[in-house]
Amino acid sequence: MGLEYLIYQSCALIPDSKAAHDRILQVSRVYNTANNVTGFLHREGDFFIQYLEGSHANLALTMAKIAADPRHNRIVELDCGPLPDRRLPDWQMGFVDNTQMSLHDLLEAGPNRLELKAEDPFDLVVFMTANAHNLREDATRAA
Repeated sequence: MGLEYLIYQSCALIPDSKAAHDRILQVSRVYNTANNVTGFLHREGDFFIQYLEGSHANLALTMAKIAADPRHNRIVELDCGPLPDRRLPDWQMGFVDNTQMSLHDLLEAGPNRLELKAEDPFDLVVFMTANAHNLREDATRAA
């Protein structure tokens, strides 16, 4: 069972609030731990962008669960592929909104989706892992 990654975007149907996001994270962390999935969720305005890592089967199950979640719609898979090692091995689910880093530095917003400026969606992976790194540093400084 090889390791894979997947990046998708969706349109948020919930308020941009800490309480709403915390509810997503609580459930996601439990589910992802049980299913050996790691990842990172980012909210940029009315869009969610999520990066996930796991086996093909576990990612397929996770995406089916995500597709049935009424807190968002218009899910578009942006990229997926094989992964030699986890990039976020200790993140059952991290989250930031655009107050940490903004995707608008990397992506252009369109009316129905965020458009990649670069041809390589790996830029999204770099963005997500940079956010994870920044959160780790913030937590270390606060401790």
